[in-house]
Amino acid sequence: MNRRVLALVGSFILATSVSWVGTGGADASPSSQQPPPSSPQALPAERTFPADSGMLNVQTMFGAKGDGTTDDTAAIQAAISAVIRKQATSRIIYFPAGTYLVSSPLLWKDTTRAWNSELTFQGENQGTTSIKLTDNNPAYQDPSAPAPVIQTASFRDPATRGDDGSGNDAYDNFFFDMSIDTGQGNPGATALDFMGNNYCGLRNVTLKSSDPEHVGVVGLNMTRYATGPCMFKNVVIDGFNYGIETGQQEYSTTFDGLSLKHQHVAGIQNNDNVMSIENLTSTNTVPVIQNNSTTASLNGLVTLLGAKLTGGSPDVSAIQNRQTLYARDVVTSGYRSALEDPSGNPIGGARVSEYDSGPVTSLFGGSSSSLNLPIKETPQFEETDLSKWKSVVAEGADPAGGKDSSDAVQAAIDSGATTVYFPAGRYKISKTVTVRGNVRMIEGFDSRVVPDATASAAYTNNTFLVFKNTADVIVDHVRFGDVGKAYPDLRMVEDDSSHALTIRDTVFDGTSVTPMSYTNGPTGTGDLFLEDAVGGSYDINRPQHVYARQLNVENRSIKLLNNGATVWIFGIKTEHSSANPDEAGVIDTENSGKTELLGGLVYVVSNPVPVAEPGFIINNASASFVYAVSVHATVLNDPNTPDADFKTQIQETQKGVTKKLASAAVVTRRGQGLMMPLYVSKPAW
Repeated sequence: MNRRVLALVGSFILATSVSWVGTGGADASPSSQQPPPSSPQALPAERTFPADSGMLNVQTMFGAKGDGTTDDTAAIQAAISAVIRKQATSRIIYFPAGTYLVSSPLLWKDTTRAWNSELTFQGENQGTTSIKLTDNNPAYQDPSAPAPVIQTASFRDPATRGDDGSGNDAYDNFFFDMSIDTGQGNPGATALDFMGNNYCGLRNVTLKSSDPEHVGVVGLNMTRYATGPCMFKNVVIDGFNYGIETGQQEYSTTFDGLSLKHQHVAGIQNNDNVMSIENLTSTNTVPVIQNNSTTASLNGLVTLLGAKLTGGSPDVSAIQNRQTLYARDVVTSGYRSALEDPSGNPIGGARVSEYDSGPVTSLFGGSSSSLNLPIKETPQFEETDLSKWKSVVAEGADPAGGKDSSDAVQAAIDSGATTVYFPAGRYKISKTVTVRGNVRMIEGFDSRVVPDATASAAYTNNTFLVFKNTADVIVDHVRFGDVGKAYPDLRMVEDDSSHALTIRDTVFDGTSVTPMSYTNGPTGTGDLFLEDAVGGSYDINRPQHVYARQLNVENRSIKLLNNGATVWIFGIKTEHSSANPDEAGVIDTENSGKTELLGGLVYVVSNPVPVAEPGFIINNASASFVYAVSVHATVLNDPNTPDADFKTQIQETQKGVTKKLASAAVVTRRGQGLMMPLYVSKPAW
């Protein structure tokens, strides 16, 4: 395919890059393509938990029956209101296997009837734990006035957002291992009206209409202000007019393992949001993705990586793009084409090797395709033998956070258990803890584990946790540190192992100048997997490989330094520039490192941003980026006056020659921000 090269402000911008395999297009070069990513690994259907986890059983504590005939609405709502955002107890409600009938919306409201957040629903089994709407419910008959089965929320903020639970303080809202069913005869039903921010999402969840005609409005509704960033893993949506609908510019969502079927209008309608979708399957006759906008600005970004879209109709294309789109490894059947352009005309054939809606930008010219780095799925582990679980409380840890629990936590780690867990609570750690021995899982159950900021703390090399694990380890659902608390020079995690480390559904809290979340030492060569990891900053050194899905980094320093390593990121969300104008505000790739960023949102809320500070730095290294930028404060045209955006979007140096891409020179705009459909740096050396 011919490509047109345009010179602009010392850079090269290449027209839309398309590689096709199949009808209507030329074969892509096999040597340039990585194999499609494998599907996400699945845990056992029956989840395993100890009795003293601190989760609150909706049956034994709140009287829900789960027998498929009793109306459990009042019991579940009572559980929500009693538990939500309570600092002294667990925020996880456990649902044993069963069918929990409800007759009206379950609302994320506390005992004062105010909207709130920080609540997890944990089921026993995705297939056998179901919250189900009663059939032919009179309150769910009007599709023009839809009602949800469940509606999550942010902290109540009616003065600025209205009284619908919207806002950007919807932290720690999760659904795990369960189904939400809108029942039969409820055409005005929405399964889940979801609001979540920073660390939140769904894992192993089915949203379905069990009606024979699959009626319903939306499976997953995310149209309120301001959903995301969130992680959605192994989600099935069966039925409804739309499987997923978004409706706001902020923020962003990341999916890995999404299955769509039986939709009536479209699988996904994305209005203005930033969506990153990996491992998508669809069985439908309607379009799978409609990437639209409610304004004239190009606000919406969809990044699609690995998709199998079957069923189809010869009258429609599988993906209808009106905004910005990057797609790779997409296979369709039954549709007139995989893609169509903004005018509704089909583009190419049934299979997409790599496509971007363009333009492609490169400061040094050369390739117009992404780095296409190898991808690994995040490891999964669950110990089904409860005799191999060890509670830190059983070793003397204090879940009230009063006394130092360092020795107790270390003893639990050294006990020989494969799973060490923190029953719901708050734990103070006053000296360095080393992860070693047989440990495979550190399960937090949403507990908060905090450093001791007093002078009595004794952290070796200013490090909170050191990983010397002799097997792959997963850290799950832990909140490290306190919001707004300063931990000067403290490194939360130092990785000194050759085995993999996974950090999942975990937040590193602190001030806006937060401590370093993670660094790897000279012996820290094992793969790092980040999945719904929040806060801090990351110092990645060669020869480590990093695979990050939904990485949310918000601080007044560089977000990620790649010093000679290989870093693959699928879905990112950042806030702030750096307080140091000499470093990158987002990502710095150095010393022959490789960084591939596919999808996400750079949210520049710092004002002013230092004039000399670039968003991204590439220094004798290679990178490819797909992302959106949101800017809502004042942006000036004067290159010498600080404002609310990076003056330089990307600064790249190769063999002593430095070039800069000015943010104002980026062609595709997003209000006062911009859209980067694809930036490529592939040095020949």
